[in-house]
Amino acid sequence: MRNSEPYVKLDEGLVSRKIFFDEQIYAEELERIFARCWLFLGHESQIPAPGDYMTAYMGEDPILICRGSDGVVRAFLNSCRHRGMKVCRADRGNARQFTCSFHGWTYTNTGELRGVPLGKEAYGDRLNKSSWGLLEVPKLAVYGGMIFGNWDAGAESLDQFLGDLRWYLDVMIERQLGGIEFVPGVQRYSLNANWKIASENFAGDTYHLAYSHGSMFKLDIRQINPANPSFRDKETEYFNIGLDNGHGMTGVVFGGERYRVDRLLAEEYGPEVVEYVEACQEQLLKALPKHQAGVYAPSFSNMFPNLSFNDFSALRPIGFYLWLPKGPGRIEAWNWCGIDRDAPQVIKDQARVDFSRIQSVSGIAAQDDTENFEQVTEATRGVIGQQLDFNYQMNVGQPLLDGPADCPGRFAPYISETNQLNFYQYWAELYDARRVTKNVNG
Repeated sequence: MRNSEPYVKLDEGLVSRKIFFDEQIYAEELERIFARCWLFLGHESQIPAPGDYMTAYMGEDPILICRGSDGVVRAFLNSCRHRGMKVCRADRGNARQFTCSFHGWTYTNTGELRGVPLGKEAYGDRLNKSSWGLLEVPKLAVYGGMIFGNWDAGAESLDQFLGDLRWYLDVMIERQLGGIEFVPGVQRYSLNANWKIASENFAGDTYHLAYSHGSMFKLDIRQINPANPSFRDKETEYFNIGLDNGHGMTGVVFGGERYRVDRLLAEEYGPEVVEYVEACQEQLLKALPKHQAGVYAPSFSNMFPNLSFNDFSALRPIGFYLWLPKGPGRIEAWNWCGIDRDAPQVIKDQARVDFSRIQSVSGIAAQDDTENFEQVTEATRGVIGQQLDFNYQMNVGQPLLDGPADCPGRFAPYISETNQLNFYQYWAELYDARRVTKNVNG
């Protein structure tokens, strides 16, 4: 491929395989995307008390998120300013200070350098400790309990970056009677694939569901998407929705359909759960306009670049999936199970089971997806394979659909590839505007 040829050809529906394997492209992604975009760090429910901390990553940079002794949440590069050692090697806990295990430099949970062994004897007056605190992430924001960070001090606000995705996230957030909380712990696994393959899957790939997950739909188990049997052969009621800044949603349905399914399913549990589902709907109608509340649960989505969600029901877990880049052909997947803090205990207990059974490390759907991601990588990484393009031509040249009135986004059929092209259009704009051709779908 000539260097001048675009990597993303929206007007042709083609994406170069090179962007999934090239070491230089990957290194530039870390700088141009992961060091400039808003990235998910965790949830406030994971660090509720002063001194609580957890560790995360922004791109390949390790991050320490602390609720300081003053109650303020901050994020820092998890790297000692002396020789770069991680100052915190635990996943989470509570601490007043962090001591580097290499040379003993000690930092408070608000980031200040507090102690330096032999400081006066070794450094005299040359070390100004006030200038050598932990490097703080310059932009930190919380939305619906979700904590996001951005290394670019001049970047747009989180609200601006989320854009119309907020309209749909608000449905997920406002439906919770007690707010979202994460079940303690995070499930992690590594796979040999590029982070974009996983992200685009959640942004808009409904095409694979019947084939990759066909065996799961035939099993006599609780489906993670309880509306599947009710909506079978009604794909025209579903939409894929593309949003600015590369965000994408798939399988969104309007008019209260998901609520009606939940209300029927709740009767199997008895009056307490019926009252809970009805209360969730009442809360939505109080907080949001009727047409927005009618979404009830926004299905699959991906917030660019690498945070995916699924939310199908008040009776199922909310899945949070982070695809951490570890090289052009390597991902570390971090999965969390979100639940409503005030949900009936029977629903909380069942949510944990559902999450483990379907979309977790050992889950049925996750194993299907992981196999796809890895086999795509294996079959396309060679010299000849990288000379080809991936095909996203399904909807090229077709007009977008008219969505429900006053509902934001660019609407496409349930089976479509417009959201993947929307994802790669924004990727290319951030990576190199010259590497993208125009989007003929608007």
